[in-house]
Amino acid sequence: MEEKLIRLINEGKLIIMPTDTIYGIIGDATKEEVIEKVYEVKERNHNKPLLILVSNMEMLKELTLEIPELTKKIINKFWPGPLTILFKKSNKVSNKLTANSPYIAIRMPNDKRLLNIMDKIGKPLISTSANISSHDAIMNPNQLEKRMREKIDYIVEEGTIENEASTLIKIENNHIEILREGALASKIKEWQ
Repeated sequence: MEEKLIRLINEGKLIIMPTDTIYGIIGDATKEEVIEKVYEVKERNHNKPLLILVSNMEMLKELTLEIPELTKKIINKFWPGPLTILFKKSNKVSNKLTANSPYIAIRMPNDKRLLNIMDKIGKPLISTSANISSHDAIMNPNQLEKRMREKIDYIVEEGTIENEASTLIKIENNHIEILREGALASKIKEWQ
Protein backbone atom coordinates (compact mmCIF):
# COMPACT_ATOMS: atom_id res chain seq x y z
CA MET A 1 0.00 0.00 0.00
CA GLU A 2 2.72 2.49 1.00
CA GLU A 3 4.62 1.91 -2.27
CA LYS A 4 1.44 2.57 -4.24
CA LEU A 5 0.81 5.82 -2.35
CA ILE A 6 4.41 6.94 -2.99
CA ARG A 7 4.05 6.21 -6.70
CA LEU A 8 0.76 8.11 -6.95
CA ILE A 9 2.17 11.14 -5.07
CA ASN A 10 5.27 11.17 -7.26
CA GLU A 11 2.98 11.14 -10.31
CA GLY A 12 1.24 14.29 -9.03
CA LYS A 13 -1.97 12.49 -8.04
CA LEU A 14 -4.27 13.45 -5.15
CA ILE A 15 -5.10 10.94 -2.43
CA ILE A 16 -7.66 11.07 0.35
CA MET A 17 -6.46 9.15 3.39
CA PRO A 18 -6.65 9.16 7.17
CA THR A 19 -4.08 11.26 8.98
CA ASP A 20 -3.52 11.42 12.72
CA THR A 21 -6.25 14.07 12.85
CA ILE A 22 -8.97 13.66 10.21
CA TYR A 23 -9.26 12.42 6.62
CA GLY A 24 -7.14 14.66 4.44
CA ILE A 25 -6.39 15.38 0.80
CA ILE A 26 -2.70 14.59 0.37
CA GLY A 27 -0.44 15.63 -2.51
CA ASP A 28 3.09 16.74 -3.42
CA ALA A 29 3.55 20.23 -1.93
CA THR A 30 6.38 21.04 -4.37
CA LYS A 31 4.36 20.75 -7.59
CA GLU A 32 2.42 23.85 -8.69
CA GLU A 33 -0.09 21.80 -10.69
CA VAL A 34 -0.85 19.65 -7.62
CA ILE A 35 -1.41 22.75 -5.48
CA GLU A 36 -3.75 24.12 -8.15
CA LYS A 37 -5.63 20.81 -8.29
CA VAL A 38 -6.19 20.84 -4.50
CA TYR A 39 -7.80 24.30 -4.75
CA GLU A 40 -9.98 23.06 -7.60
CA VAL A 41 -11.08 19.86 -5.83
CA LYS A 42 -11.88 21.69 -2.57
CA GLU A 43 -13.52 24.57 -4.47
CA ARG A 44 -11.33 26.71 -2.25
CA ASN A 45 -10.70 30.40 -2.73
CA HIS A 46 -7.08 31.08 -3.73
CA ASN A 47 -6.75 33.66 -0.96
CA LYS A 48 -6.98 30.88 1.65
CA PRO A 49 -3.61 29.19 2.25
CA LEU A 50 -2.99 25.43 2.55
CA LEU A 51 -0.96 23.69 5.22
CA ILE A 52 1.86 21.25 4.61
CA LEU A 53 3.29 18.26 6.44
CA VAL A 54 6.97 17.55 7.06
CA SER A 55 8.66 14.40 8.34
CA ASN A 56 11.84 15.76 9.90
CA MET A 57 13.66 18.89 11.05
CA GLU A 58 15.87 19.10 7.94
CA MET A 59 12.76 19.35 5.75
CA LEU A 60 11.34 22.00 8.10
CA LYS A 61 14.56 24.05 7.96
CA GLU A 62 14.50 24.07 4.14
CA LEU A 63 10.98 25.50 4.09
CA THR A 64 11.37 28.17 6.76
CA LEU A 65 13.49 31.30 7.29
CA GLU A 66 13.90 30.83 11.02
CA ILE A 67 12.94 28.60 13.92
CA PRO A 68 13.00 30.76 17.08
CA GLU A 69 13.93 29.22 20.44
CA LEU A 70 10.36 29.19 21.78
CA THR A 71 9.21 27.45 18.59
CA LYS A 72 11.93 24.79 19.03
CA LYS A 73 10.70 24.13 22.58
CA ILE A 74 7.11 23.77 21.34
CA ILE A 75 8.23 21.42 18.55
CA ASN A 76 10.15 19.26 21.04
CA LYS A 77 7.09 19.06 23.28
CA PHE A 78 4.23 18.64 20.78
CA TRP A 79 5.62 17.20 17.51
CA PRO A 80 4.85 14.84 15.97
CA GLY A 81 1.19 15.53 16.69
CA PRO A 82 -1.90 17.63 15.97
CA LEU A 83 -0.17 21.01 16.14
CA THR A 84 0.23 23.27 13.11
CA ILE A 85 2.67 26.16 13.44
CA LEU A 86 2.94 29.27 11.27
CA PHE A 87 6.52 29.91 10.12
CA LYS A 88 8.09 32.61 7.96
CA LYS A 89 8.51 30.76 4.69
CA SER A 90 11.65 30.27 2.62
CA ASN A 91 11.69 30.82 -1.14
CA LYS A 92 11.33 27.03 -1.60
CA VAL A 93 7.64 27.36 -0.67
CA SER A 94 5.27 28.22 -3.50
CA ASN A 95 3.28 31.45 -3.10
CA LYS A 96 0.29 29.43 -4.30
CA LEU A 97 0.41 27.36 -1.10
CA THR A 98 0.48 30.44 1.11
CA ALA A 99 -1.94 32.67 -0.85
CA ASN A 100 1.01 35.08 -1.22
CA SER A 101 1.45 35.34 2.56
CA PRO A 102 5.02 35.41 3.96
CA TYR A 103 3.95 32.58 6.33
CA ILE A 104 3.47 28.86 5.79
CA ALA A 105 1.50 26.57 8.12
CA ILE A 106 3.47 23.37 8.85
CA ARG A 107 2.78 20.26 10.89
CA MET A 108 4.64 17.02 11.61
CA PRO A 109 1.97 14.32 11.83
CA ASN A 110 2.02 11.54 14.41
CA ASP A 111 1.39 9.01 11.65
CA LYS A 112 4.09 6.47 10.74
CA ARG A 113 2.76 5.88 7.24
CA LEU A 114 2.76 9.58 6.31
CA LEU A 115 6.20 10.13 7.88
CA ASN A 116 7.62 7.14 5.95
CA ILE A 117 6.12 8.37 2.68
CA MET A 118 7.67 11.84 3.13
CA ASP A 119 11.03 10.37 4.14
CA LYS A 120 11.04 8.17 1.05
CA ILE A 121 10.03 10.87 -1.44
CA GLY A 122 12.05 13.54 0.37
CA LYS A 123 9.31 16.13 -0.04
CA PRO A 124 6.66 17.81 2.10
CA LEU A 125 3.01 16.99 1.48
CA ILE A 126 -0.03 19.20 1.20
CA SER A 127 -2.59 18.16 3.78
CA THR A 128 -6.01 19.72 3.90
CA SER A 129 -9.33 18.41 5.18
CA ALA A 130 -11.16 16.18 2.69
CA ASN A 131 -14.20 18.35 2.23
CA ILE A 132 -15.44 21.08 -0.04
CA SER A 133 -14.53 24.48 1.41
CA SER A 134 -16.96 25.71 4.08
CA HIS A 135 -18.53 22.22 4.37
CA ASP A 136 -17.97 20.03 7.45
CA ALA A 137 -14.81 17.94 7.67
CA ILE A 138 -15.44 14.25 7.01
CA MET A 139 -14.83 11.48 9.51
CA ASN A 140 -15.51 8.63 7.06
CA PRO A 141 -14.96 8.35 3.26
CA ASN A 142 -18.67 7.52 2.86
CA GLN A 143 -19.33 11.19 3.67
CA LEU A 144 -17.33 12.41 0.66
CA GLU A 145 -19.35 14.49 -1.72
CA LYS A 146 -19.71 12.95 -5.18
CA ARG A 147 -18.21 15.93 -6.99
CA MET A 148 -15.08 15.71 -4.85
CA ARG A 149 -14.83 11.92 -5.04
CA GLU A 150 -14.82 12.12 -8.84
CA LYS A 151 -11.74 14.38 -8.87
CA ILE A 152 -9.61 12.37 -6.44
CA ASP A 153 -7.20 9.78 -7.85
CA TYR A 154 -7.19 7.34 -4.93
CA ILE A 155 -9.00 6.96 -1.60
CA VAL A 156 -7.63 4.99 1.36
CA GLU A 157 -10.76 3.85 3.18
CA GLU A 158 -10.11 2.94 6.81
CA GLY A 159 -13.45 3.52 8.47
CA THR A 160 -14.41 6.31 10.83
CA ILE A 161 -11.91 8.62 12.51
CA GLU A 162 -13.10 10.49 15.59
CA ASN A 163 -10.27 13.00 16.01
CA GLU A 164 -10.19 16.79 15.97
CA ALA A 165 -8.40 18.98 13.45
CA SER A 166 -4.98 20.26 14.48
CA THR A 167 -4.48 23.30 16.66
CA LEU A 168 -2.99 26.23 14.71
CA ILE A 169 -0.61 28.64 16.42
CA LYS A 170 1.53 31.63 15.54
CA ILE A 171 4.55 32.53 17.66
CA GLU A 172 5.77 36.12 17.64
CA ASN A 173 7.85 38.11 20.12
CA ASN A 174 7.91 35.12 22.50
CA HIS A 175 4.12 35.03 22.55
CA ILE A 176 1.94 32.10 21.41
CA GLU A 177 -1.28 33.06 19.65
CA ILE A 178 -3.85 30.30 19.06
CA LEU A 179 -5.44 30.86 15.65
CA ARG A 180 -7.53 27.65 15.61
CA GLU A 181 -8.42 25.78 18.79
CA GLY A 182 -8.24 22.18 17.54
CA ALA A 183 -6.96 19.14 19.42
CA LEU A 184 -4.14 20.64 21.52
CA ALA A 185 -5.32 24.12 22.46
CA SER A 186 -5.93 23.36 26.15
CA LYS A 187 -2.51 21.66 26.52
CA ILE A 188 -0.77 24.60 24.88
CA LYS A 189 -2.56 27.06 27.16
CA GLU A 190 -1.46 24.99 30.19
CA TRP A 191 2.09 24.77 28.87
CA GLN A 192 2.39 28.56 28.45
